[in-house]
Amino acid sequence: MKNGFIQSCLLMGMFLSFSCVSSKKLDSANAQIQTLNSQVDGLNKQVADNQKLIGELKEENIKYSKEAQDCRIAKEMIVKNLQDMNKALAEQGTSFKKMKQKAQASLEKFEDAGAHVTMKGGLVHIELSNDLLFTSGSTTVGKEGQDALAVLGEVLNEYPKVMAYVIGHTDDAPVKSGYKDNWSLSTERANAIVRILMDKYKVDPSRLIAAGHGKYYPVADNDTEEGRFLNRRIVIIINPLISRIWETSVNN
Repeated sequence: MKNGFIQSCLLMGMFLSFSCVSSKKLDSANAQIQTLNSQVDGLNKQVADNQKLIGELKEENIKYSKEAQDCRIAKEMIVKNLQDMNKALAEQGTSFKKMKQKAQASLEKFEDAGAHVTMKGGLVHIELSNDLLFTSGSTTVGKEGQDALAVLGEVLNEYPKVMAYVIGHTDDAPVKSGYKDNWSLSTERANAIVRILMDKYKVDPSRLIAAGHGKYYPVADNDTEEGRFLNRRIVIIINPLISRIWETSVNN
């Protein structure tokens, strides 16, 4: 009896010991499973984030590829327009030489009265003395002056891609007419030239600019009569009308 009781106790002890070991292993395995599940969740989140990033990068790549294509097209257009522009300007250079020759030949009969045509900086400069155009202190253009302006009107109408800067100049003698000063007189004389070119010779007014330098840009000494004569002048500068050259190059 005693031996049977002892054997029963030993068996029970062994069972309890085995149960404890199995329980610990089970708990450890469950803990590992939870850790692995947590890691799997983290990896799944990373995969989702990476897939989202890949999608965004694909969209950006498509966007930048389109922008790059647009830039290439824009660059090609700019290069072409610049080439056309340079060609048009080169043609203008040739035209300016022809324009100078035409104006010079046509104004030759007015040279003694103070008409001169020159090329400066690649531009045509036409100088007309105030004595040819106006009476002293006046802004009214006489018959001889209007005949000289007819030449300018013809040249401007023949070359529609140029514009004219009409600039008035005076000597330093005090103004005796109703104008405030030489600056006002020189400006109004330039305005008078522009009005004749527009009204009588039908030059597009958008191609005409009037300005006055007064006595502040002399080309000779005002202490002599000859110097004062040279300083009293209208200067017409023929300049390329860049906007119209650009429009032509774009339309081509």
